[in-house]
Amino acid sequence: MRGPSTDLKRQILDRIDGQTADVWTPIDFLDLGARAAVDKALQRLAADGDIRRFDRGLYYRPKLNSLTKKLSPPHTRAIIDAVVRRDQARVVVDGMTAANDLGLTNAVPAQVTVLTDARLRPLQFGAQQIRFRQAAPSRLYWAGRPGMRVVQALYWLHDVLPTDQPVIIKRLRNLLAHDGHGMQIAADLRAGLSVMPIWMQSIVRELLSDKPPGRTDDVLNDHADDDHPHVLAD
Repeated sequence: MRGPSTDLKRQILDRIDGQTADVWTPIDFLDLGARAAVDKALQRLAADGDIRRFDRGLYYRPKLNSLTKKLSPPHTRAIIDAVVRRDQARVVVDGMTAANDLGLTNAVPAQVTVLTDARLRPLQFGAQQIRFRQAAPSRLYWAGRPGMRVVQALYWLHDVLPTDQPVIIKRLRNLLAHDGHGMQIAADLRAGLSVMPIWMQSIVRELLSDKPPGRTDDVLNDHADDDHPHVLAD
């Protein structure tokens, strides 16, 4: 006869298998049992090899990459989102990470920098490190907001906007049209226009309008060097 702990372990595994999240915390299972019981069940699942623990209160289930035939690490975005849930922290990711998350670049930072209001230690996963840097509340306006990644990506892409703006606008419009949270992202960007720099306000207004993507070089600094971000072509 199965005991309560066995039932809870099964429930946790069923939830992990049935959802798309890559990284889990005890908080994600508190509706299934008391915190102490959830912690114990996760520890036993990790000891049995069903899941893996890579930091305090952070677990993932290894998945086999169909191409490399190797176990894939969890996505950086999933790790950061899990840290937010675990520590109830407010975070804003760096621009390159945001642009990569949105499919605007294939550049992957070796070190991800995350602004936060909490005191968090760095996380090392494989060759990638996530560093958390405490920031003033004024720099965390977009923390936890649907439009955060769009805003951070635009900051990072600022220098290439004079030439790549139509491609960027097209890709972001496609995101808003097909992402399940597209309407919330658009509404959040519209609500936050006043806190954006002038040049970004112009880009976001065009993004949210119905007119074909164009250029607004008059409000952008036109620079050209080899260190600019690379925007994925259509």
